[in-house]
Amino acid sequence: MAKFTLVMALTLMNCCFGGVMANCTITAYGESGDVLIKGTVLTEKGPLSDGYVFVQGNKITHVGSDSDRGIHIEDATIIKCDRSVISPGFINVHEHIKYATVSPLPNSGIIYSHRHEWRAGVNGHKMVLVEVNGTDEAAAKWGELRHIFSATTSIVGEDMAPGLARNLDHVLGLEEGLTAPSNTYAIFPLDDANGVVRSGDCDYGPNAIDQTTAGRYYRYIAHIGEGLGPEAQNEFRCLSDKNFDIDQMPDGGGKSTDIISANIGLVHALGLSQADFDFVAQRNAKVVWSPRSNIFLYGKTLNITYLLDAGITVALGTDWVPSGSATMAREAVCALEVTKFSYRQNIESKTLWEMMTINAAKVAGFENALGSLEEGKLADIAVFGGRQTGDPYAQAIYAPQEDIQLVMRGGKVLVATSGFEPLASGPCETVWFGSVSKMVCVQAELNSTFAAFEASLGGVYQAVLPGIPPGEPTCDPIRENVLIAQSNIGGFA
Repeated sequence: MAKFTLVMALTLMNCCFGGVMANCTITAYGESGDVLIKGTVLTEKGPLSDGYVFVQGNKITHVGSDSDRGIHIEDATIIKCDRSVISPGFINVHEHIKYATVSPLPNSGIIYSHRHEWRAGVNGHKMVLVEVNGTDEAAAKWGELRHIFSATTSIVGEDMAPGLARNLDHVLGLEEGLTAPSNTYAIFPLDDANGVVRSGDCDYGPNAIDQTTAGRYYRYIAHIGEGLGPEAQNEFRCLSDKNFDIDQMPDGGGKSTDIISANIGLVHALGLSQADFDFVAQRNAKVVWSPRSNIFLYGKTLNITYLLDAGITVALGTDWVPSGSATMAREAVCALEVTKFSYRQNIESKTLWEMMTINAAKVAGFENALGSLEEGKLADIAVFGGRQTGDPYAQAIYAPQEDIQLVMRGGKVLVATSGFEPLASGPCETVWFGSVSKMVCVQAELNSTFAAFEASLGGVYQAVLPGIPPGEPTCDPIRENVLIAQSNIGGFA
C-alpha cells in the first residue's frame, strides 16, 4: 500500500488535484531578442520564489530575485510564469540513442548477473537481440526529440544527430556556445565486446584501456561493473589495482591498471562493494546511476545514499529504451521509488534534481557552461508548469511532457506552450502532447516538419509520451530474495 501511495502521489502531483495550476504568458514584446523569464528559479542554494533569468543571445546574463532586479530590460520580451519553475535543461549522461525507436523489452522474469549474459549469451543464457529500428541517424534524431520534449537538452549517447540535443561525447554535436574538448564514452573499456567474462584475472581483450590513455582524456565515461557477482566486480579490480594481475598475455592484454581518478565517470558500477565506493570517493571519481535498467536486467540497483554520504558525485541517466527509462522524469520516479522501498532511505527531490543537472554537467566536464542557471552560462533552460505542490524541485523532475512550458537550447526555443510564437527564430508547428498542444520548433534541425519525419519512420516507439510510457520496464527490485554469490557486492544491502 505504501508504494501505491507514493506512485499515486507522483502521478496526481501534476494531474488531478492539490496545488494550483501554473501558467506562463508573454506580458511584453520586444524586438531586441533578449528574453526575461520570471518565476521560481531553481538553484543549488535553494529556490528563488520571485526570481528571474535574463537571456541575451545564447547566454544567461543575469539571475536573481525580481525585488532586487537592477538590469536594463528595455525592448526585451518578458515571460511571466506564475507558479511555474525555471530550471536548467536536464543532462542525460547515459544513453544509447540509436535504440530510441525500439520498444521496451517484455518482462521475461529472468535476472542476470552480468551484462554479457543477455547481450552475448554467456553462462548458459540465451542472447537477447535488440536491433536498431531504421538507420542510426534517424533513430538518434528521434531519441533526441523525445529528450527535448521532456526538457533534456544535453546527452551522452554514443551516437548523435546534429542540431537537436547537445551531444557531449561528440565535438561536432556540442552545438552553439559550447567548445571542445568533448568527453569520451566507452562501452567496453576492457575490450570485451565479444562477451568475455573473467574472475581472478584480467584476461580480456588486447586493447583494454590503460592508465596513461585514460589520463589523457578530458573526461572518460565508462561502463564498469555492470552486473552483480564476482565477474562484474572483477572489472573494477582490473581497472583500479595495478597489482591485481601483473601477467601479460601474448596479445599484449591481460594486465590490470588503475584509471580511477577525477576525470572518470563509472556507468552502472553495480558490481562494486562499499570498500570499492570508498576508493572511488577517495579518488574523486564519479558515478552514473541508471536504476530502472539495473532493476529490469539484474533485479537490483545501488544503495545510492551510501555513495552520496561518501561524497561521490552521482548523475542520473536513462540507459536506453529497451530496459531503461524513456525520459529523465521517469528515471527520477524510479530513483525515488527504489531508494524509499528497497533501501528504506529518503532522497530529496533537490538531490535528484542535482543528479539531472549540475552533477551530470560535472560528470561530462561542462559544469562551467551547463547544469545551473548562472550568469555567463549557456541558456539551456526548461520551464515546468503543472500543479504547484510546495516542492518546486519535485515539480520539475517528475513533470510529464505535457507540463513543460518552455525548452531552450542556447537561447533558441525548441518547445514552448502555444502562444509563444514571437520567441521562435524559425518555423514551428503544433504538436499535441496528450490533450495539450505545444509549439515545436525543430524544422531547421530535421530538414522537415516533425509530422513528416514521424511519418517517414513508419511507426516506432513514441517521442511524445504523456503519462507513464507504454510497456515501461519495471522498477520493482526482486533481487533481495535471490542468492547472490558475494553478498557485499552491488546494492550491499
